[in-house]
Amino acid sequence: MRVQLAAAGTGLLAILYVAGRWPSFVEQLFVERLGPRLTAIVAAPVARAPICLAEWLEAAAGVVVLAFVVATVAEIVRARGKRLAVAGRALASSWAVVAWVLVAFELMWGMAYARPAAEDRFGFREPGEQLAPLRADELERLAILFVDRSNALYLQLHGGWPDAYAATTTDASWLELDAAIDRGWERMAPAMGLHPSVAAPRGPAKPLKSSVLFSWLGIGGFYFPFTGEANINVDAPEWQLPHTIAHEKAHQRFVASENEANFHGWLACIWSDDPFVRYGGWMFAQRQVLRALAKADPLLFSRTIRRRLPGVQRDVDIAHAFWTGYDGPLERVGDTINNTYLRINAVPGGIRSYSRSVELIVALTRERSPTDLGYTSAP
Repeated sequence: MRVQLAAAGTGLLAILYVAGRWPSFVEQLFVERLGPRLTAIVAAPVARAPICLAEWLEAAAGVVVLAFVVATVAEIVRARGKRLAVAGRALASSWAVVAWVLVAFELMWGMAYARPAAEDRFGFREPGEQLAPLRADELERLAILFVDRSNALYLQLHGGWPDAYAATTTDASWLELDAAIDRGWERMAPAMGLHPSVAAPRGPAKPLKSSVLFSWLGIGGFYFPFTGEANINVDAPEWQLPHTIAHEKAHQRFVASENEANFHGWLACIWSDDPFVRYGGWMFAQRQVLRALAKADPLLFSRTIRRRLPGVQRDVDIAHAFWTGYDGPLERVGDTINNTYLRINAVPGGIRSYSRSVELIVALTRERSPTDLGYTSAP
């Protein structure tokens, strides 16, 4: 039976792989229709759970795998003269489980890696062409605008004070913050011409009880397709949480690549009616653009970054100190695991893809005036 299960799982994986060779097919059938329906079967009841099920399932899976390995090794040691047969059965059983887990992963989310790139979906480039290289002058223009947007929101959040001498936080509850981000998605989807299903909520983000572990791993959050949960490291500086949540909610909407999730998360944040959420979004964008400007023209970078209010710079410094405080071997392990996972799923650049969202931000501002982006008034 285990051989038949393994063969069936392998056959389904092959079919899904072939289907993934047609991005437009994946977009129209899986992303817009089949995927959300399949995910909702699990995600809808899971969303009502007050805890993050993903971290418990991952821990349980680790225990089961370890127990299986120990039991198999012990059986092989005892099975003198039949060790090859025992090992073969264990291998067949293992692959049967792995194959069907991979089938479930692909049907619940993994197929989204095969959808057309955001550059093509948004019409930022002609078919077969690359995006135009980033120019220092356009990076400077955007950096000034994004810094000024962040400054204005900082003043709004802190009663006009340019430096609150503390990290920027919010009085909103977790569910209120989550709802404010969902409202951003609701406004952003029609404004950007996205499929109507993108506007619909996909379940609340879940705070991780094991956040300290993910801090050591250098991870701000992750999406777990088997439960449809967006899971968040809540130990990170509070002003970074809106974009992290919006990023993971992009994954809930089958935005698979990390640079695209960053880009969509930014758009969702800046279209929110909550100034704290918008602050997190514009802060993310300005840091992305400023990093690119620093590489393109260090002199322009040093001149532009001085526009930051002292309090805004304080928020950046606090975030930098938080994450560098967890530098170490566990962070390198986290980076290696994440990089391997992304490369297996054919994400160009692996972990470096996170920083490529600046290319999408700039490409959008070439098509639309950046001053027209984001929330202005209630619809």
